Amino acid sequence: MPAYQFNPYAQPHTPPTGPPGPPPGTPPHRSTPRWLWALGGVVIASATWAATLMATGALDKGDEATPDYRGHLFHHDMCQAAELKSFIAQYELSESAADDPDGYSSQQKGLDVSSCSRTMTERGETSRTPPTTYVTTHVEWHKKADPAGEFASEQRTWLDQKSESYQYKVTPVKGFGDEAYLVKEERANSLGSLKLQVRAGWMTYEMSWSWFGGGPDDDFEPPPAQTVLGWMKTDTRATLAALKKPDSKEAPGRDPGA
Repeated sequence: MPAYQFNPYAQPHTPPTGPPGPPPGTPPHRSTPRWLWALGGVVIASATWAATLMATGALDKGDEATPDYRGHLFHHDMCQAAELKSFIAQYELSESAADDPDGYSSQQKGLDVSSCSRTMTERGETSRTPPTTYVTTHVEWHKKADPAGEFASEQRTWLDQKSESYQYKVTPVKGFGDEAYLVKEERANSLGSLKLQVRAGWMTYEMSWSWFGGGPDDDFEPPPAQTVLGWMKTDTRATLAALKKPDSKEAPGRDPGA
């Protein structure tokens, strides 16, 4: 007998049924692409950031932030506004400086500037070539950019301007504006110059002092650095206070190039 015989009455083998398919006419389902979900997240984050900027007012400022000069007003005649009582107590103005000080002012779209330089000699000095002192007051009102981010670095650039005959020291000074620095120039064993740099908001102020000791046959010595710094601090405080007062309409504008 054969091992296998076909049975015509046996039920045909039917495979198990799977899950029912979609009804006829239903389009196949497609999953949302991942890039679309990512795009949605970016849109939500951007909207949240914009709302934060609007709430804090930063969106309205943009590049037009309002300058803050801490109350210091532009003065077109710094030779009149700058206080030099401490120096004038020790020195006398040269005749040319008294009659026509070397100063100027300028108002531009991004910056206002007012400056004055004075030449002085020691009181009672009878030498034909007496020691000469120069004091300059220079103020800038920045209109487009806050100088805070660069002010300290700008002062420290003096450290890289040393040579065999002179060098500079930069030290912080307390009690003036938002920040202040003293730039000291030393020549061998002698004092060359001092600069007192002050930043008050968007205003920057500089008082510089320099000294030249007469002729080649003279043997003069400059005053001690701490003495000069004391004069500079006193007159700087007085000048910054004067800059908070309105500009004088009667003060003549000084422009050496006019």
